[in-house]
Amino acid sequence: MFRILPTLLLLLVVTGCATSPEGRSQLVAPAPLQGFSAVYSEFDMQLQLVTATDAPSCKEAECAADRAFDQRILALGNRLADVAFRQHPDLHLRFPRFDIVVADKADAGAASSAAGTVVIFRGVRHLELDDAALAFILAREMSHIIAGHHDENVTTSILVALAAQILFPALNLGALITGSAATTAATSAASSAVASTAVASAASFAGSRALRASYRPQHVVEAETMAMKLLVAAGWDGHEVSDQLQSMRPALPDEPDWVVELRESMQRIAVLLQGPPMPEIAGTQVQVAPPPPFVLPPPMISKPF
Repeated sequence: MFRILPTLLLLLVVTGCATSPEGRSQLVAPAPLQGFSAVYSEFDMQLQLVTATDAPSCKEAECAADRAFDQRILALGNRLADVAFRQHPDLHLRFPRFDIVVADKADAGAASSAAGTVVIFRGVRHLELDDAALAFILAREMSHIIAGHHDENVTTSILVALAAQILFPALNLGALITGSAATTAATSAASSAVASTAVASAASFAGSRALRASYRPQHVVEAETMAMKLLVAAGWDGHEVSDQLQSMRPALPDEPDWVVELRESMQRIAVLLQGPPMPEIAGTQVQVAPPPPFVLPPPMISKPF
């Protein structure tokens, strides 16, 4: 027990608590590790890109359509970035600007990093979305960055890795796995150390992925709300955004998980804008549903393009 206490104290030192822009409590790394957080999330994003299927080379008309799409994404991203830095001045302390990139990946998708990079996959073009829907995709990815979701994921990974690397050897799980009855003491100790390291590494990877997956639904819902606030402040109408998202082509059999997630976002936004149906009961006053959480005062800028 006394061998485990220093571990618990170390875990308390390397993590802290903060509040997201939407009021949710979240884990954060201390200042010395925040630079590492940006590097780690950038590596994680690059890993997503490497493992995604490359888009085929374009030809003439397709290349022209790709260039037009790139220009739309850049214009929409710059417009949203301007508003994001107005709404969240502290972003300047984390990174100087948002970098908007279109990656030549076949499937529809998006990714981002804590350093302010937002990547839209080439496959999004084939969804044939209006500017309002594309702006929502960009704003949702920016909101993951603004809300510190990448930092929270990295902190979770650090927390799980420290727990696995320290607690597993302390509990001497390697000896339980390898056994030492038929080996010398030296061989047994070496085998136990190797087994402990392997088990700790496997547990660290699996545990961090599982915890991060459990955070994902909360992160997505929070990013949706923040994205709608960002869009309204940039001059879009919430109903226009919702209508454009709902005009997406019908669902296909083997859609990427990212598209399925986008459809779920579309449904939640539509429900928020419409409000829950109120029952009509004779002799009672029907209550009006509260407005959605992303209704804001008049926008700071209005249709700058």
